[in-house]
Amino acid sequence: MNRRKIDDELLIAMLQEGKLQKEIAEYFHVSPVAVCKRIKRLFPKPETILDRYNLTDKEKSFVIEKAKGRSNTQAVIASQYEVTSMESAKVMGSQLMDKLEVRQAIDDVFEKIGRGREYRAKKVGQHMENPDPNVSLKALDMGFKLANDYPAQRNINLNADFILSPVDLERYRNR
Repeated sequence: MNRRKIDDELLIAMLQEGKLQKEIAEYFHVSPVAVCKRIKRLFPKPETILDRYNLTDKEKSFVIEKAKGRSNTQAVIASQYEVTSMESAKVMGSQLMDKLEVRQAIDDVFEKIGRGREYRAKKVGQHMENPDPNVSLKALDMGFKLANDYPAQRNINLNADFILSPVDLERYRNR
């Protein structure tokens, strides 16, 4: 009987704890290559997961880049969208994230690679305990975003044409 040296459940738990493949290999007394091959069998490539979604090739690329940990803006640029500036890439990223199917695909990929919502919430919680206030406050902010605790934002157009009469600034210029 050929017994597998790597316990899949323990492997997944170790990955979720943030252990490196090298550390996992040492624990199971196997090579890092063996761990890498087992991970590839356990977690299918994101491209195969995305086949069930009705996404364009660029949208699929965006999802994969998001799964790699890139920001919306970085994912848009890496996905070869035709954007002319960082601001237009940011807008495109927001538009893509507004699409329900794109968000579902991202969540699905994160789950399949062992980085689902529960894992991310646990990781953010660990960083909230950091003694460095920059790290802990950023983690707290991320926690609020993850839980959708922020109220919806209202945008006010400050360039509106609601000023009824022009303001005379001449009397203030010569002081």
